Amino acid sequence: MRALLVFTVLALAACQPAPQPESAPPEAVQVAAGPITSAAGLEGMYRVAGIEGYDLADLPIGFSVSIGPDEIDVPETCFNVHWRYRFEAGRIVTEPVVRPPCRGMLSFEGQALTRGFSGAERVTRTPANGILIEGSGPAITLFSQ
Repeated sequence: MRALLVFTVLALAACQPAPQPESAPPEAVQVAAGPITSAAGLEGMYRVAGIEGYDLADLPIGFSVSIGPDEIDVPETCFNVHWRYRFEAGRIVTEPVVRPPCRGMLSFEGQALTRGFSGAERVTRTPANGILIEGSGPAITLFSQ
């Protein structure tokens, strides 16, 4: 009887699936940080995360940025410029395109954003997959929306 019990336990154990090794957690997406030197690496919809290192997350106003193959646009109600851009020898060159002004005043952050895009010279992808735009104006940090 004891042999039958042992045989039954062993037979049931043999029918059970083998334990699977624990799967490794998915790897974080690694993005190559470094210079962006073409429109293909820059195109997209972004939110402005910071201007000159100042985090905009706690402000009641936010800015989104649309970057196409040759234009940068900030679709904020009172923004009165957008930019045409191109890359020359690996550096970004922007040209403001003035639109009719609105009745309101541009916020301090909007003014800094205007100076930052107008003075842009370098575009870099950050290790956190952000876009850093630097030049003669304030540095602008963008993240994908």
